[in-house]
Amino acid sequence: MRTTTLPLRPLLTVLAAMLLLASCHSTKEVALPEPTPHQPAPPVVQHEKSVMNFTATVEGIGVNGQMRMAYDSVIWVSVTKLVELGRAMATPDSVWVNAPLLDKHFKGDYADLSRRAKRTVTFETLQEIATSDNAEELIVALANSLGINATVRLNQRRRVERISFPFVKP
Repeated sequence: MRTTTLPLRPLLTVLAAMLLLASCHSTKEVALPEPTPHQPAPPVVQHEKSVMNFTATVEGIGVNGQMRMAYDSVIWVSVTKLVELGRAMATPDSVWVNAPLLDKHFKGDYADLSRRAKRTVTFETLQEIATSDNAEELIVALANSLGINATVRLNQRRRVERISFPFVKP
């Protein structure tokens, strides 16, 4: 008569796993928070949001682009020609630009940007440029002061209820 023995190591592994899983259950009671009287929700600040589509010639290259803006919060610009050529994002405290095909990269604050542009640039001035009636001329003037040869034509400007920004600044 032959007796069969089970391998000891797999059996111990299974038992140890069952013991670990069984010990995960907590018997401690969960304290629920005390109900509070109904308090009105704080008012939600409504930010103006807009999207602007444009065509431009940058350093001799005809491009399309889109600018998204949440007033007093963020300005985001993407420039494409079949593929994305560059993107920029401005917040009230910093500016980030990445255009690898033009070898233009910038990450810094408005003091650095003002030094490069040889004029005072703030988030408020960028916001005014984007929302003004003569935005095309103001954008070209800013690009020229940064050493970028550009022409711009706005195709469409619209206000939107919701807006998404497809990337986060690194």
